[in-house]
Amino acid sequence: HAFTANMTGNTILLGLSVGQGSLASSLHQLTALAGFFAGAILGAYIVQNTRKGWSHYISLSVAIESFIIMILVIIWFTGPDIQNHFVLFTSIALSAIAMGIQSATIRHLNIPGVVTTFMTGTMTSIGMNAIAGFRKGFKKKVKDALPGLVVTRNLEDRIRLQVVVFLAYGLTAVITGWLEYHNSYFLPLLPFIIIICVLIIVIKRPENKHITTPQYSEN
Repeated sequence: HAFTANMTGNTILLGLSVGQGSLASSLHQLTALAGFFAGAILGAYIVQNTRKGWSHYISLSVAIESFIIMILVIIWFTGPDIQNHFVLFTSIALSAIAMGIQSATIRHLNIPGVVTTFMTGTMTSIGMNAIAGFRKGFKKKVKDALPGLVVTRNLEDRIRLQVVVFLAYGLTAVITGWLEYHNSYFLPLLPFIIIICVLIIVIKRPENKHITTPQYSEN
């Protein structure tokens, strides 16, 4: 009964736990909240060394998140039973820290309407961009387009990107549910494999035609 990425739901669960007098469950949620906040601070400290946009600090942030998830996987496969309090709280904390780092990193990239740790904002952005597109035209270049990210140049590209993010989020949930039902033992490998793929992509980023490197002055 704890989320390690969705802090809105986690806050609600915490309130319910406190209201129902469930001390053990509330400690799980408090651990997740504290871990996420710590991860967000760490992520902000790493990536906010430059202006908004891409830099090698993004790769560093993803690498640290990958390392944390790797530790989580090692604990899962080599540690004592997950019901052990130390293992359980450590797993919650590590997962929440990783999600906090990811949330701060994505926010720093400032991609319009794209957040990877919750879908409420993305769904809202899809709706708002759709209405704006019907009124002003989908292919018209928008004022807040990011020079380093081609897919933000017009509403059509933005909606396509946001829909892809939403579908990827939902598809991953389906795969997770299937894996948990059939063989939950290998469940931690899924986020680890995905984050390693992301790390490879960001390291090889200069070869991605959709992203250009903005030039920053010394000042």
